[in-house]
Order: sequence, then C-alpha cells, then structure tokens
Amino acid sequence: MHFLPRPALAAAVAAACALAACGGGSENSETVRETAAAAGVVDSTATRPQLSLAEAAHYTVGRYLAQAGSLGLDGSSLTVDGWTPPQVGEVERFTPTFVVAADGSGTHTTLQAALDAVPAATQSGSRHYILVKPGSYREVVCASGKAPITLYGAGDAAEVVVVAGHYNGEAKAVGTPANPCNPSVTSATYGTSGSASVAIYSDDFHAKNVTIANDAMKNVVHGVGYPAGANGSSGAQAVALMTQGDRLVFENVRVLGHQDSLYVKTANTATVSRAYFRKSYVEGDVDFIFGRGTAVFDRCEIRYLSTRLPVGQSTAMLAPSTSPLNRYGMLFIHSSFSADEGTLPGSIHLGRAWDEGVNSTTNPYVPGVSPNGQLLVRNSILGAHIQPVAPWTASTSRRPWSAEGNRFAEHRNTVLAP
Repeated sequence: MHFLPRPALAAAVAAACALAACGGGSENSETVRETAAAAGVVDSTATRPQLSLAEAAHYTVGRYLAQAGSLGLDGSSLTVDGWTPPQVGEVERFTPTFVVAADGSGTHTTLQAALDAVPAATQSGSRHYILVKPGSYREVVCASGKAPITLYGAGDAAEVVVVAGHYNGEAKAVGTPANPCNPSVTSATYGTSGSASVAIYSDDFHAKNVTIANDAMKNVVHGVGYPAGANGSSGAQAVALMTQGDRLVFENVRVLGHQDSLYVKTANTATVSRAYFRKSYVEGDVDFIFGRGTAVFDRCEIRYLSTRLPVGQSTAMLAPSTSPLNRYGMLFIHSSFSADEGTLPGSIHLGRAWDEGVNSTTNPYVPGVSPNGQLLVRNSILGAHIQPVAPWTASTSRRPWSAEGNRFAEHRNTVLAP
C-alpha cells in the first residue's frame, strides 16, 4: 500500500480544492483532480478492493443518476431517463416567490409556512423560489408532494441555519406526530425517521447556501451527558436531513449532526430515488450518511467528529442499505474525507453495510434478497483517520465484511499518511 506524505500532497490538494471551490468542471480541472487522486494509489487487496479503469468506467456520476423508479422483480423495471443534475444557478438572479425572515420582513416568519404556501405538484409544475434571510430557524420542516422548489440563502451557507433537536429515543405522546413527513403517530418515541429536522419528500427539490442541523447530541462529550432515552448504544440517532424525493440537488449545503446526520431513503424497498450533492459538507460520527437511496457526492467534504464518542472508539461513517437489485447506491467522487483534531489516526472505518430490517431471529440475512449496500469512493482524498488496511467493517447485523459478499470498493484515491 502506498501513501502520499503530507508535504508532497499539499500542492495537489490545494489545487484540486481551489478548482472545486470556483466551479471546476472543465477538462483541465478534471485532469488536475485525476493527477492528485492518482498520486496515492492504493494496492488492491482482499480487504481493500480497488476497481480497475475498465470497471470504474461503469460507475460514473452519469451511470448512478441515469435511472429511478420501480425495481420490479429483478431490477430491470427502472425508468432510464438519463437525468443530469442541473446547476442550481446564481442566487442573485433568482426572483423569490416567498421570503422567510424571522423578523417579519418577509412573506413568512418560518420556513414551514413558506413551504406550505407552495402548491402541490398536481396543481403546478412551475418552480417556486424560497429565499431564507440570515438567521437561525428552530423548527421541524417537511416538504411533501410539492411543486418544484428552490430553497436558498443569498450568502454563505453558515448564515442560514435550519435546526431542530429531536432524536430516536426521545419520548413523545402517542398520537402526537414527529416530523410531519414521517409522523410516527402510534409510537411513544420519535424514532430515527421521525427525528429529522428537515425532510424532503418532494421531487425536483433544489437547495443552495443553507445549513441543516440536528443538535440533539450537542452536549454529549466523550460518552457523557446523553439526554433521556439515549446512550452510547441506542436511541441517539438524530437526523438533520432526510430525503425521499427524486431528482434532488443540494449545492453548497451543510448538513450537521452526529449519528445518522443524513438519511437518503426511498418510498419503499422496491423504489429507487436519486439525490445529488455538489460542493457540500456533511459531518457526524456513526453511520452519518446512510440509507437505500441512490446518492452522489461530488466535490464534497465528509468530516468525522470525535467529540461525542469515548476517546479512541472506532466506528463507521457510511452505511448504505441499497437493494440487491439496484446496481448503484452511493458514490463519492472528487471529495475529501477529513476529521477533527481529536480523531486518532487509523481509527475510523469508511463504511459498513446497513442490513436494513435484518435480525438474527425472525428475519436473517439472505444473499440476493436482503439489502446489500453498494458504495464506491473514487478519485477522492482520504484522511489519516481512515483505517488503512481494512477500511470496511462488519454490517449492522454483524455480517462479516468480505469482497465477495459486499459491494464496496475504491478507485484512485489519495491516502494521507498519519
């Protein structure tokens, strides 16, 4: 295995990141990124499989996003529409349909009120633009079945924060809804899906220059200080952003949380929905990007946080639950995997499969039937916190990882030495 020393890599990383920040996309910028990624090539091993150039040609952004809909009996029923995610656009050129401002200077004081004012998709095909003025908006948000929406801030993503603080094990009264998109009315707790600060269950939704956060675990420090109903082994899942719509685009969006920060899901196990993240930032600790949806992360930063968990605790960051009938789950391309200063070198796994719905007694894992997450990290920069020999680990049902039994791989990543 070959690692690129930090000094030798610095110039290449800086060039690639600078190009990504100013738009990139040109033939020249792609060449620079390819050069930086190729510099720290990793040998293919049984615990760290690498795709060949020929294999990688079948796992591109275009291939991941080209199809959606019903999987059918064998995965052949998907609708191939060749969707190419559009640029969200220059926000200064937008004319807002609605303006959200906490001080009353807009059309609405809450984001949910503005979303409620957007007509249903069955009533309008026009795109509606919602400008959110700077501020922190503490509310639970659901956009479901709406006409196309572009949600945006006018400046830096940190200036607009939509935040709530619900979590899986948090008690609620039976009959009281959690997130309206996933109300969990019959449950006495919020549950993972019900904990979402923002849920997007509408197709063709775009977001730019905003932060979406869940701060339920903000006061937990190295395993101490959990709220009621949560601890280090259960109940602490707290979703910031949950998506279920198709053809979603998030650009310069920050997703902040700890466990289960970003949940990319679908309406059911027989459906494929797509979400595309461009030049965005996601942070967390355990399984903080997860779900069965098809998701592409292009020129994003994926940052591990060590503050909540006991010092030195090992965990996995990514947890896809892709249907075995779906060839394309999660793709990370031209992205960087970073960590805070408290993270020990080589202590964190890139990912594990979420064997959604599987348990050892009533529903054991069945190859070809049970979820088998698909995940590719390619042409990206992996920080020194990533486990260098075996970056993938056993699934959530304790199914041992193997190159034959899982669909995880890498291609031409740059690996930072400790």
